Amino acid sequence: MINVYLNHPNPHITIHQNSDCGLIHAHKSAAESRTVKIELSNLSKELSRFVEGEHKFNASKEFNDMWLEVSLDDLAFEIAVVLFIVAQLGKVYKQFKGMPPSIHC
Repeated sequence: MINVYLNHPNPHITIHQNSDCGLIHAHKSAAESRTVKIELSNLSKELSRFVEGEHKFNASKEFNDMWLEVSLDDLAFEIAVVLFIVAQLGKVYKQFKGMPPSIHC
């Protein structure tokens, strides 16, 4: 499983491969971010939500960031899914267009 942080007003995308990473716990707060869980059982549904633009971003506290928890039992596939999501977001939000994610841990 990977945890991915997406930030809109301060554009960056960070992939965390280690779920024990201190930065995840330092930044992850229910009051500050949304979490989307992606698993094999809901992969198609969640990808469709990104394609259809259902996940909104703006500079408000409610919509400025998001966490993805991607659990597909294959690291390369998980990263490919994240790249697809970023490409979809880049069609709507110029801040994400062409942005490569950084890998923290």
